Amino acid sequence: MGQAMLGRAMNFEGMQFNPATLIKAKNKAVYTTFADHFVGSGGGSINYMVPKNIYTSYGFYLNYWNSGSIDRTDIGANGEFIELNDTFGAQDITAGFSVAKFVSPALDAGGSVKLVLDQIDGKSATAALIDLGILHHTPNEKIKVGLTIRNLGFQLSHYTNKDYSEGIPITFGAGIGIDAAKNTLLNIDLNKANGENFIGKFGIEQSVHPSLVLRAGFKTNGGDYSIGGDLGWSSGISLGLGWTWKKYAIDYAIASYGDLGFTNQVSIRYNFD
Repeated sequence: MGQAMLGRAMNFEGMQFNPATLIKAKNKAVYTTFADHFVGSGGGSINYMVPKNIYTSYGFYLNYWNSGSIDRTDIGANGEFIELNDTFGAQDITAGFSVAKFVSPALDAGGSVKLVLDQIDGKSATAALIDLGILHHTPNEKIKVGLTIRNLGFQLSHYTNKDYSEGIPITFGAGIGIDAAKNTLLNIDLNKANGENFIGKFGIEQSVHPSLVLRAGFKTNGGDYSIGGDLGWSSGISLGLGWTWKKYAIDYAIASYGDLGFTNQVSIRYNFD
């Protein structure tokens, strides 16, 4: 759904987007996600979510990413890249705890505390960060509005001299979730990170059977990956489906990066009750 999830209530993916949306989820669940990317890179997450009661939900998650093998280069006297016939790696791990609380019939609030370890070429940096979010239940029960601010915090260790800050991308987001019809959900998000342009995200979900939903999404920064080839028009588009069977749920999505290619994501969830 183009990662448009900030205003979607009872959201199992809330820990990754807006922690306030965890509230009132129907059951305790554990789920894992894996996504491939380009040139051998990929990552995923392991998540555990517990709705304690109608007033509180909490969860734990672990995200990981591996950038694969990266060719090492140098810069020549004329600015050209010189191959050094060597490679290096880069990895990222984030561990977090999220909690969502009922504030009033019109408002839920949530927060996540997370630790980040980032490594590249034998060097590493760490950070302690906080995500905050709210979910507003409008007078129209079919419309929810979410607001978030993510990556508030500070570095614990640095790649280089501790007096030099590598920079943490504080991100602001606003989203709306609309129950457009009995079996149709529509999500619209707007995000802005420090030093970057605004990014719009759009997603739609259509239930075609009690056990099967179809999804589509679009991200406005897809044009960043268009290099003028035949598939440039598809940059930013994603398609997917979700299937449930008894206590299990499987989701699959494919996303286009234009002529760079496609990425795939698979999620598996087990509902305890």
